[in-house]
Amino acid sequence: MKVLKWAAALIAAVMLAFTQIYAPLSAYAAQSGSDAESGVLYARASSREAYFCTSADLSAAIFAVPYTYCVEIIYEEGEWYRAKYAEDSGIYRAVYGYVLKSDFEVLDETPPTVYLYKSVSVTFSQDSGGNLPAIDDITVTAAFYGPYYSGATGYSYVLCNGSFGYIMGANEDYPLIVTDDDDPPPGQQEEDEPSGSGAIVAAVVIGVIAVLAVGLVAASSRKPHRKRPEDPFGS
Repeated sequence: MKVLKWAAALIAAVMLAFTQIYAPLSAYAAQSGSDAESGVLYARASSREAYFCTSADLSAAIFAVPYTYCVEIIYEEGEWYRAKYAEDSGIYRAVYGYVLKSDFEVLDETPPTVYLYKSVSVTFSQDSGGNLPAIDDITVTAAFYGPYYSGATGYSYVLCNGSFGYIMGANEDYPLIVTDDDDPPPGQQEEDEPSGSGAIVAAVVIGVIAVLAVGLVAASSRKPHRKRPEDPFGS
């Protein structure tokens, strides 16, 4: 009976360990799919020429969405996405337009960083008129949306003092977002998500323990074989 109780306790412990291992995995999978179920879909610029246009026509391009950053997809329209870039936040205002599907990669979940928020300085200078004194240079802060090239000359599409327009310089010295296809730094994968190989090893160990427990139960149910006493008188 003691062996039976011990085996039953061991099986219960095995089942508890199995639950503790696989419950976090289920929770992680549910969390990963929550963004896709929210209804908000994002697409990442897969080239440096992923243009944002005012209409579904490349001739209406106003800037290139910063490489590796995203737009929010509103709906599909043939080869195009109706999209939004940026939010109404700080010096930024959301802009709506169109992007080519072929220039973007649709994401399964919301990325940690969606839009590039980068401010640039714009300086206005006034030449003196003859002997009249000129005012000092005026420097203001503008919201950078993306680069735009006319031939070999680079410009930046910005929002400055409530007006959209272009300034000289492409301002492409922004940080790039590391995509999921890139190799993560050492140790990052283990920290970000559960290891699949570790779960398999744990399952194998649990299975071995369960088999041993069943074997102990089966062995305890057999009747002991008593050795026949030796005949003191011989035969």
